[in-house]
Amino acid sequence: MNRKLMIKTKAWLFLSCLLSAFICSFAHSQNYPSKAIRLVVPYAPGGGLDVFNRPMSIKLSELISQPVVIDNKAGASGVIGADVVAKSPADGYTLLTAFSSQILQPFVLKNVPFDNQKDFTPILEAARAPIVIVVNPSLPVYSMAELINYAKNNPGKVGYVTAGTNTSQHLTGLMLEKITGTPLIHISYKGGGPALTDLLGGQVQMGILVLGPIMQQIQAGKLRPLAVIESTRAKAAPNVPTLEEAGFGGATMPDTWIGYFGPKGLSSAQTKQINALIQQASQAPEVRSKLESAGYEVMGGTPEQFKDKINLTYEHYKRLVALAGLQAQ
Repeated sequence: MNRKLMIKTKAWLFLSCLLSAFICSFAHSQNYPSKAIRLVVPYAPGGGLDVFNRPMSIKLSELISQPVVIDNKAGASGVIGADVVAKSPADGYTLLTAFSSQILQPFVLKNVPFDNQKDFTPILEAARAPIVIVVNPSLPVYSMAELINYAKNNPGKVGYVTAGTNTSQHLTGLMLEKITGTPLIHISYKGGGPALTDLLGGQVQMGILVLGPIMQQIQAGKLRPLAVIESTRAKAAPNVPTLEEAGFGGATMPDTWIGYFGPKGLSSAQTKQINALIQQASQAPEVRSKLESAGYEVMGGTPEQFKDKINLTYEHYKRLVALAGLQAQ
């Protein structure tokens, strides 16, 4: 075989492989999904991710005519659940739904078994999930200034609950301690649900929690909101000031978002297909109404836009962790 023929043959074989891969990918995309989808929530039931994903999973199941099963894998500040997805096949049948605090992991934890930047495929920023600082009404404070003054005058008596150590909620508490010089006692749980139970029961006086699961308790007067930890007020609670408005802007966190991820290697076609399905579910009037009444702010966009948001969140957390003086543990 002469040299020119060999080159042509190799080029033809290369193009054939590319075409075959494209056809297989297209066929797979056309047949997807053909079985149940596992949606991993890396926190305990009853928390902010769980409350968001319950109506979403029902609607997604209707849209695809397949079960969408929520699998709560709590522990290690979201690492255990995320690791399940990182090690799953990139076939679109195991997905991760996570808060933006997932991006905190490499800054505060040693030996994380995956790389958040490399081992997942960003699919969609589905919603903004504002986090609020609340107190049990038994605590005689009605503003952030009063809360900090109370904590200063009652050292060792003000504890706050969060959905987990090394989350943005925990980081907010650490930043408040740093900028005010006021010790606060952190009480960590494996999710917002268990944390809320003790807060309502009066075992602790303060919480830094996602608005969604506690919206009804705020409306019923069982919890008193003092501030939103992000830079803008929550649409569902417009009368609650931000930390900056309350005079504690140094503790402001980046937007708390809820995002969907696949394992590394999820094809572009399938990523876009899942992105469209999730947006279709969240924009359905009955789902959007339920989510917004619970305090979530439905978002959308492309996988590329979500990746840009992840990068911005990473840089923001990096700066805050340095300011707080946190070391990976």
